Amino acid sequence: MKISIQWLRDFLDLPEAPRAVGERLTLAGLAVDGVARAGSDTVLELDVTANRGDCLSHIGVARELSAIYDVDIRSPEAAAAEGSAAMDDVFAIAIEDAGLCRRYCGRYISGVRVGPSPEWLVRRLEAVGIRSVNNVADATNYVLMELGHPLHAFDADTLDGSRIVVRRAAAGETLRTIDGDERRLDDTTLVIADARRAVALAGIMGGLDTEISDRTTNVLLESAWFDPVSVRKTAKRIRLGTEASYRFERGADVAMAATALERAAGLIIELAGGVALRGVIDVYPAPIEPDRIALRRGRIAEHLGAAVPDAEVERVFRRLGFEPRVSADGWTVRTPSHRHDIAREEDLIEEIARHHGYERFPATLPVWSGQGRQLPSHAGETHVRDTLAGLGYTETCSIAFGNRDTQAAFAPGVEPVEIRNPLSEDAPILRTSLVPSVLGSIQWNLNRGLRDVALYEIAKVYPTSGEKRRLVMAATGAADAPRIHQSTVETDFFRLKGEVEALLSRFDLVLAESTDALPPYLHPGRSVRLGAVASVGELHAEWESRFKFRQKICVAEIDIEHVLERGLRAIATAPIPKYPAVRRDLSLLVARRTPYRDVVEAVHRAGIAELTDVFPFDRLERGPFSASFYSLAVTLVFQSGERTLTDSEVQGFAERVLAELRKIGIELRS
Repeated sequence: MKISIQWLRDFLDLPEAPRAVGERLTLAGLAVDGVARAGSDTVLELDVTANRGDCLSHIGVARELSAIYDVDIRSPEAAAAEGSAAMDDVFAIAIEDAGLCRRYCGRYISGVRVGPSPEWLVRRLEAVGIRSVNNVADATNYVLMELGHPLHAFDADTLDGSRIVVRRAAAGETLRTIDGDERRLDDTTLVIADARRAVALAGIMGGLDTEISDRTTNVLLESAWFDPVSVRKTAKRIRLGTEASYRFERGADVAMAATALERAAGLIIELAGGVALRGVIDVYPAPIEPDRIALRRGRIAEHLGAAVPDAEVERVFRRLGFEPRVSADGWTVRTPSHRHDIAREEDLIEEIARHHGYERFPATLPVWSGQGRQLPSHAGETHVRDTLAGLGYTETCSIAFGNRDTQAAFAPGVEPVEIRNPLSEDAPILRTSLVPSVLGSIQWNLNRGLRDVALYEIAKVYPTSGEKRRLVMAATGAADAPRIHQSTVETDFFRLKGEVEALLSRFDLVLAESTDALPPYLHPGRSVRLGAVASVGELHAEWESRFKFRQKICVAEIDIEHVLERGLRAIATAPIPKYPAVRRDLSLLVARRTPYRDVVEAVHRAGIAELTDVFPFDRLERGPFSASFYSLAVTLVFQSGERTLTDSEVQGFAERVLAELRKIGIELRS
């Protein structure tokens, strides 16, 4: 929004230079992005937020400066010379949809002479980015930038039936707008029509057939209030934004409609001659009454950290056009029609803070006597994040939108939630799996030369059945950096499986292994399910190709919501045993179809309380034994907390273990 300093000086006396004015406006919450020369004028470039449509005009900014500098504001003359003929005898206006058009005012000006605008008017419009058209159109644009209220001028002789009707368009109705495009309308579009057809898109743009031209002698001047949502939807649907729609979308001032009409009519007569018919047609079936909001004196200090003098509070409100009335514990404040963003007591306090000066309030914290409590899952989640950080994983955070085909591949059979207005055509749904996001992050790093990557993300997925939290881990490249005495260790399925087991070992879970219901994106021979909470494996070759990975990628997907619900196991401690441990090594022949977990389970089924550990230390694939077997060497560790174990006791333990192993077809290697 461009604001002319010369134009502002029509409304009030500015005591400071333009740059200082811009700084004062910025401190009051109306950001000035730039100050530039425009001939003999200076222009402020304002960044006006969507809720401050009242500042999309010179009088709106002047009102703010009036409160900042505590100076009076001058209103422009708003009167049109009238003739003897009455407008009601010549023209008629009706509103058929009062919900979308709360007010419609019209003025009829006869005998105008359309031509170029004077130099002063052209300069002012060009300074704020408006191109001069002719004296009638320029007058409406001038009032738009001055008072912030859009207007439209029709060639009255082109309006059939000397009648205006504000209605919804008929299905399939068309209108050629001033820009020359044929617009196809529907029954959600509000139009301005004459007795026969639509002649303008309400609040957006007029029609080509009724625009002001060199042949125009009679003008119907429109000033109205249109529903912001209706204007916004129509402008978006037909992809047409104008200065008028920009203001109507943000909520125009319904009370300004009549004032702007008079101001524009007077300016047209001054610039193009003619005379206004007597009277104004003002269709306003349900006038909007201003709200009164109670403001308590004590709440000002509670919110701002310091009291503000009563005189200062009343000064700010009067300068901004509010009407404060003293009450028992503060004020009741009448909100002006141009401030539709003011709806509650806190909004009034914000106005006081802006114009009293944020810098004048001390830095304080609000008094609070409560206490904070951690969520039940806090300890578990902290353990998860700390463990992953210790394992060398870096947390990522990705957007919650996804591609339909990709999400369906990673979460087959899960119905996604559709987004009505997606930010991108490639991401029209809420994600149902975190795996594509973390793989995308892996891909981004690999493409930039980072070969060793370990990432995780804890976030929500959004199936139609309800949002759920998931944890996904993905790693590739070297798991450990090479050392002088150790070569590089590559990440593989077994490494990631061990990390997931270490992560979940503190939780009250049963992590029985199975190969049932594995996700399709995992390699069928190098993947496993751990209980009901996790799936771990290497990425399927098809997906490695789709993401153009040239190295092995390992992925784990965990139902972290279920994990955290189970809670952490208590940590049991015991004194260091006084008595020595005894190791016994067994060299076993194991059928190739027998997984290692069956070996461990069989050892523990022996029920030996003194067994403290079991682990493998060698595997031989070929040797003097059948090709359907492999040789596995394991170590059993026995230890008692009460005495030193004897050789005969340890031998008995080993025999009991071997008895259990023989039950599943495992023998000692001879």
